Amino acid sequence: MVKITDKIEVRGGAINWIIMAGCTLGYGVLSLVTGSITAFAIWAFMGVAFVVATISLLHMYLKKREQLEARELEEIQAGATAEALFEEGQVLPAKRSSDQFETYGIACAAVIMFVLQVSSLLYVFIVRFIPAKATIDSWMVEGKYVALFGAVLIGLIMFLRGQFASKLARIEKQRFLQPASDYILFLAYLNFTWAAVIAVSFKNAKVDVYVGGILLLLLAFIAVENALSVVLEWFRPKVAGRQKRLLYQSRMIGLVAKPENLFTSVGHVLDYQFGFKVSQTSGYQFLRERLGVVVGLQIIVLWLSTTIVVIEPSERGRFLDGARSGKQPALLEPGFHLKLPWPFASVKVFNPDQVHTFHVGLEPLGEDEIPPQFKDRPGLWLEPSGKDYESKKKTGELFFLVGSGDETVEANLMVASVPVQYRIRSAGEGEVKGLEDGWLLYSDPEQLLKNIATREVMNYFLNHNFEDLLIKGRKNAQQVLKENIQQKVNNMGVEILFVGVANLRPPAESPENVIERGSEPAPPGEEAQGLSPMPVAAAFEKPIADGLFSQLDGFEAGQEKIRLDAERTNEVDLIRYDAKVTSDLLRMEAKARSQRQTGSQKPFNEASNVYPLWLYLTTFERAVEHARKFVIASQNHDVEVDLDLHEAIRRGMTDIRVPSANDKK
Repeated sequence: MVKITDKIEVRGGAINWIIMAGCTLGYGVLSLVTGSITAFAIWAFMGVAFVVATISLLHMYLKKREQLEARELEEIQAGATAEALFEEGQVLPAKRSSDQFETYGIACAAVIMFVLQVSSLLYVFIVRFIPAKATIDSWMVEGKYVALFGAVLIGLIMFLRGQFASKLARIEKQRFLQPASDYILFLAYLNFTWAAVIAVSFKNAKVDVYVGGILLLLLAFIAVENALSVVLEWFRPKVAGRQKRLLYQSRMIGLVAKPENLFTSVGHVLDYQFGFKVSQTSGYQFLRERLGVVVGLQIIVLWLSTTIVVIEPSERGRFLDGARSGKQPALLEPGFHLKLPWPFASVKVFNPDQVHTFHVGLEPLGEDEIPPQFKDRPGLWLEPSGKDYESKKKTGELFFLVGSGDETVEANLMVASVPVQYRIRSAGEGEVKGLEDGWLLYSDPEQLLKNIATREVMNYFLNHNFEDLLIKGRKNAQQVLKENIQQKVNNMGVEILFVGVANLRPPAESPENVIERGSEPAPPGEEAQGLSPMPVAAAFEKPIADGLFSQLDGFEAGQEKIRLDAERTNEVDLIRYDAKVTSDLLRMEAKARSQRQTGSQKPFNEASNVYPLWLYLTTFERAVEHARKFVIASQNHDVEVDLDLHEAIRRGMTDIRVPSANDKK
């Protein structure tokens, strides 16, 4: 039901529809031209927004007709013949059309929106996002300048219209204009986001795929919200005279487009909790009106801060700017430097004169990566361990060919972990190159250095036999490899500091299961001809391991024998000590008894009649010290003593003094 005094601006809804129709068509062209995942996700939002603008315009048109009809009815009812005019026939057709539209039309529109959201989500995710995610390393956005100009232009048009229409709907309380206005303002923010994505894609196009995935997730949330709104509205009790909720209006879109609405709800909560109008204070009003400006200024300041680069004393830097790719910029010395803001320019920082390390072959596990069961025991060749062990085994990077020293025997396989430590010279002198005239002349010097080191290690291993590398020639191998690698990298401005040849061992796998580079494994059930199924490491390690385990068993048996002997010795000593203590106590008790008898002999001889009685009375006195006694004396001086050895009540309760009359005075 709509009041006659309510303002319904159909023209504003028509403008929203025209803007959404034009922007939807324009965004379709931009999406197909650029191939951007973010553009396709925003296009899906625009399709839903176009449906919202269409339904909102039709709803406003019907409500406007209902309002005009109500005014005509009011004028007719004011006339004299009003009663005769409305006795027969159908009345208020516009109101019935509006009610039917709100009952069935809006529900159908919500279902159409949900189907459009789900279909757009599936299309963009399956057809666009998944292939882009698979090729993310080489992902590119075409027509970046056209996309940047189009995103900014469409975003500006939508922002101006969305701000005006949204504020107009809020001030004049035009709730039918609000849904489309919120969508237009929300899409303006999405266009500005896409413009930022295009700017970043000049340096890293992967961000387009990531932001597109986030927008698809947001589209899924809005689809769920739409479905829940339809279900809850279906079960909502119908009350006459209550305004029906607009199912095509998204609260999530309204919250993102106008975050100041959140302050209204928070203000009501604070007013209720504190008991006074917190929402009317100047500080709260400032945050409500200027929070967006403050956050925007902070973002701008943070973005401008990327123009300042700080080079530490131990670092050197170089500009990476696409506009000056033709010439080599000079190195940045330690201190403060200015550059274009991110992502238009960046600085790559180098650390000359610092020690860097990489591994040729298998990189060992760190202390925190070793499984707990292997920490307190020596490593075995039959227990393979190392970073990316399985992947390097499949590609063949794990194994090295080692010469046998005998021309009649083929080369052996070996697993190696060779650490190489190097430093980049900060400056060159004479024929010695440095960072600027050596290292920076190569596009990927780190990978080049690793490839050179790997080649030299492989050549050295192939020219030396297994026994020499494992036992006698390790120290010599370190020095020779260091010199060979240094000769090959002199022009790179690198100084090789150390090459370690310590962690060498046969492979834990059997030869028939080892995959050579570029070869496939043997079919199941077919063994390689002339190869033993025993692992290579077992051939070296099993005899040694068996000897070690036998020695360990002997050592454990000896320790157990020592423990049992110690327990038997301690048990005998304990029995002896217990017997000695018992005999000493018995002896002391007998001696005390003897002394007591000797001390009583003399008094007994002097008073043989009195002493026993005295001894009895003394013992009796100690025994009945705390017992209740009743003493009765007769006239002939015979004394009778009665003892009550029952204690039925606590003694202190029978000793209560009863106050007398004198105490009261």
